[in-house]
Amino acid sequence: MALANSQQFRQNYARELRRLLGRARTKKHRVAIVVFGLINFESYFKGRAMAERLRKSDRRLYPHLETTYKYFISFHPAYRCNLTRLASIVNEELRGMVEELNRELHDAGHIQLRYSHALATADLGRVELLHPIDGWHASAEGHNVLAETAFSDLGPSLEFIGIH
Repeated sequence: MALANSQQFRQNYARELRRLLGRARTKKHRVAIVVFGLINFESYFKGRAMAERLRKSDRRLYPHLETTYKYFISFHPAYRCNLTRLASIVNEELRGMVEELNRELHDAGHIQLRYSHALATADLGRVELLHPIDGWHASAEGHNVLAETAFSDLGPSLEFIGIH
């Protein structure tokens, strides 16, 4: 079942990315597209677990921490392992899809398509990277970490389009 769903995800994502690549083919200038993998949920859940421990000792902290569970059942501690595994499967499908699409782009030298595992390997395990209201969204520091992580892997694409 998971394999069939991951293949369906890959097909759907590839269909939409092919549309984007079709548009890029019509351009005369260089086009760089980076497909980022999903975040490092294993690391993220370490920070989340710390927020939960802090909330247990002081109910004033993270006042909307439990709200997350209403919308994301997979964030419950019992399901985190499966969500982490699912993210890994999705990332592998994204990487494979980019590899496959790059074979289709052999004649389009002005297009660069890359997969980045930067977010998938980022260390998000510190509680201060989570928002103090819900312990789910990124805090300002968390947004900075995500932005810096993503930006750190843009060098090859920026160079490809002529931005150094």
